[in-house]
Amino acid sequence: MRKPVFLCVDGILVKDRKILLLKRNVEPFKGYWHVVGGHVEETETLRDALKREFREETGLNISVGNLIGGRIEKSFDRVKIIAGLEVNQASGQIKCNHENTEFGWFESMPPESVFDYSKYFKSAV
Repeated sequence: MRKPVFLCVDGILVKDRKILLLKRNVEPFKGYWHVVGGHVEETETLRDALKREFREETGLNISVGNLIGGRIEKSFDRVKIIAGLEVNQASGQIKCNHENTEFGWFESMPPESVFDYSKYFKSAV
């Protein structure tokens, strides 16, 4: 059976040598830490999708930098092609939406992370 393929984006926001992570409150990966990101809608660019996801998930307005990495994530029901983009600036106060229970700034990846984002982090520092 062919699995549907989705284009997604991850936002790498680093401040004072720490990366912003959110703790997921929904499946998949409920209870795990992840960067801000999500699916790219049909009419969006990668940058526009990341700006939307940041507003929805954190309330922050951002400016987006360069593509700093990518990966393919396969699950039981889908395949995701995920582009990692650098976040240059963020303004506003972080307010988690229903998809996340909390946020934190990390110098290294917590053990219960969705992915080893330190691969991106090194590119963004």
